Order: sequence, then structure tokens, then C-alpha cells
Amino acid sequence: MSNNQAPVSDPTNPPRRQFTRQRRQLTAGERRHLAQMASLHLIKLQQCLPPHARIALYYDGFGELPTQPILDWCQRLQYRAYLPVVGSLGSNDKRLRFVPIYHSKLTNVPTRIHRLGMPQNHSRKLLWARELDVIICPLVAVDKQGNRMGMGGGFYDTTLGKSYKSGASRPLKIGWCYDFQVVEQLARQPWDVPLDGLITPNGIKWFKPNNSKKANDSAEEKVSSADTVDTYLQTLGNDDAREMLYYSQEQSFSSDELSRVINEARLNELLAQSDEFLDGLSGEIEDFDEDDTK
Repeated sequence: MSNNQAPVSDPTNPPRRQFTRQRRQLTAGERRHLAQMASLHLIKLQQCLPPHARIALYYDGFGELPTQPILDWCQRLQYRAYLPVVGSLGSNDKRLRFVPIYHSKLTNVPTRIHRLGMPQNHSRKLLWARELDVIICPLVAVDKQGNRMGMGGGFYDTTLGKSYKSGASRPLKIGWCYDFQVVEQLARQPWDVPLDGLITPNGIKWFKPNNSKKANDSAEEKVSSADTVDTYLQTLGNDDAREMLYYSQEQSFSSDELSRVINEARLNELLAQSDEFLDGLSGEIEDFDEDDTK
């Protein structure tokens, strides 16, 4: 495939909306409960870490498994926690850098809204990924071999690609998600960086080093992860694509586009109408059953 040709999405991969919508259907209480269950398995990650380890996590602003329990764990063990910052070296630089967290609650971290739509904390004390011991990676889906499906912007793959290709043992790349986000197998692109481990409410899983890395090295040299993914996203012009971009936190578009993609009040209205319709349908079925027995 030439550099100017947009990649074709693999039809074997499930649609991202399948997972993002399922995440958003959970209540806040359900999310907190599942996150607490997942946090019980962090002790097994602790066994791999040095004292005062540096651990990056992320804001869970789009229905993801909440990351506050990770911050609580870091503070109990005196680990140093960090949050990602996008575009610290300019809007065209896709490498993430990481800022320390000085608050006990993520909701109390002073932030400003980045142009891509997500809150960010800004500080002069920014670290590169290579300076961290662990990066907790956001994901939409992950397979049983550790291949991660992100939202297509290429930020984490671009940030971690160099250390992965070099065989560096740090930072550890750990997924953090609901169990329903784990699938049997995902198609792997040449630029994808697999996870080292995965934590879900059901447990922790470690992945073997990906044997396909060397075979893909030549392809990675020819194809720029970020540029190729950007080209692909630019070919998508429908509402589903804009929704994908919004939930990725990894592309910029206007406030008018945002309002067309996400209207929470309208979404709640539609859900209420749906519940009302189903309740009415249930009543009609019960009436029908009663009439049938007369």
C-alpha cells in the first residue's frame, strides 16, 4: 500500500460504536463498582514496579472504566501519578507528554479544555513516555493477544512506537477496561503497539512479547502511523465518523460539528421515549395475554 493510499478498515474488527455505546449505557454507580473490582488486581502490577514508580493514567470522560482507583492506589503506595498532555510541542506533534498530579481526586485537578475537547492539566514539569514506568492506556477494545483498538488518532501508538521497536522494557503498557471490551481477536495494523498487560474487573492478564513485531518493522519504516491514520479519518465525512473523532479526544473540529454529533439532552430525551415505548408495549402484551385466556 502506498503512502498516499488510505488504509481499508478490516471488516473482521467490530465497530467502535459497539463498545463506546455500551460504555455509556452504564450508570455512574456501575462504573465505580466495576472500577473498584478492577483495582483489587493492581497488587499484581505492584510486584513489577520499583519504589516511587512513575505511572501515567488518564481522565475517564467518555464512559471508560474510571481511573480514580488507580490514582488512589498510587497515592497509597507513594507512586507518582501523571496525566497525558496533547500538543505540548505544537498541534502537529502527536507525541504525548505527561504532567504530574498533585491532587487526591481527578475532579479537583485544575484543567483547561484542550481544543480537541478534553480537559488537560498544564505544567512545566512534563515527562516523556520513556521516563515513566507504566502507562495505563485507554482503549475501545482489546483482544486476547494484547492488540489494542484505540480511536484511530494514533497518539499512543506514535508515543510508544519507538520504545516498542527498540525492545525497551519500560514503560509497561497496561490496558484498563471493562470485560465486555475484551474480544477474541483484532486485526493488527503495522503501526499498532500491543499491550504488555490488561486489567479488568475479572482479573489481570499478561501478554507474551508479540512475535510479529520484527516482521512489521519494515512496514513501520515505510508507513507513518499518525499520517496514515489522519488520512483515513479525513476520508470519513458522516456522523458516525465525527462521533468516533469526538470520543477519541484525538482530532479537532468545530463546536458546530460537536453539537451535531453529541447532544446530551436530545440523547436523554430519545432514551426516555424509548423506555416509555417499551413500557407501553409491555402493557399491551399483558393485555393481549389476558384477552387470549378469556
